[in-house]
Amino acid sequence: MSQLQQLQIQYFRNLTQVSLEFQSGLNLIVGDNAAGKTALIEALWVLATGRSFRTHQPSHLIQHQQPHFTLFCQIQDDQKDTPNKLGMQRSMQQALLKLNGERCQSQAQFAQTLPLQLLTPESHRLLEEGPKARRQFMDWGCFYQTSQFLPLWRNYQRALKQRNRALKQQLPPQQITLWDAPLVQSALEIDQLRSTYLAQLTPHLQNFCHQLIPEIEQTVTLSYRAGWPQQTKNLQQLMQDHLPQDRKKGHTQYGCHRADIRFRFGQLEAMQTLSRGQQKLFVCALLLAQAQLHQEQTGNRVIMLIDDLPAELDAHHRHTLLQLLQQLKIQHLITTTDAKLIDDLNPNTSQTWQLSQGELKAI
Repeated sequence: MSQLQQLQIQYFRNLTQVSLEFQSGLNLIVGDNAAGKTALIEALWVLATGRSFRTHQPSHLIQHQQPHFTLFCQIQDDQKDTPNKLGMQRSMQQALLKLNGERCQSQAQFAQTLPLQLLTPESHRLLEEGPKARRQFMDWGCFYQTSQFLPLWRNYQRALKQRNRALKQQLPPQQITLWDAPLVQSALEIDQLRSTYLAQLTPHLQNFCHQLIPEIEQTVTLSYRAGWPQQTKNLQQLMQDHLPQDRKKGHTQYGCHRADIRFRFGQLEAMQTLSRGQQKLFVCALLLAQAQLHQEQTGNRVIMLIDDLPAELDAHHRHTLLQLLQQLKIQHLITTTDAKLIDDLNPNTSQTWQLSQGELKAI
């Protein structure tokens, strides 16, 4: 199983020097608003993914008047005798990554080593906003499901970028359609991986929905949209047929970059069926379903990051979620303003810290 053992943070937002050692179950960070609780969660997310869930500006992450921030973590993988050591130093100009002391060129290696899931007060937007977040959700699963996915996704993005550039520059048709074949080949393979993943995920999602939202009697279903009309028999021909429209718009209209997932309970969309509180529970069910499927496919467990859990769920549903995390033996890092709001189900596998003015103290 994947298990965080240690985290060190230097000059990341208001966290000047922070070091903590994790327990295998609940790791609770308690502090007032603006104490740096979310920054600690964010630092782990940046280390694993290379990006923040709060800002696109690296300057916002580097502490004022400091040249860079530094992040380091140690994580144990049961499939290895020794723990993995991940280090990142990020300045305004560049990021330096090191995996087990060796220079690392790919952020994907960090993501593969540190499988994180994230629940924040904004996570329910997965349902109500555009399809980008839903694509990221299923691509997270595809990335860990098979080593084929990442090179296919990179090939697709490269071809899409070149085709869109040719469209914007109004190049001759033959210079645009040059990219159709590699684009379509990657798109069809990505489409198959996504379809397979969602089919495998569905029964797990149905199970966790039943446990978290038992009052909803209808069974949840997923409707996958590939990014082109369902009746399409030849995607490359479709792209050629719509080349005039693509040239007019300046971008490629069809492809797996336009894919989406729709969630339904019975005949109704999830957004029509679920209240705001139930939407948050549904996103919890999605993450738990992914976590369980990830464990089945890889033999490793995810690590769950939950920012401000009491703001997300009432006491009953907080307890239910914590029970499910414990049953799945998922290591989880939770932030809160009041430790009394979080049930400590197993003191032997938990640890609580108080965060104040950027300083962390074990309780």
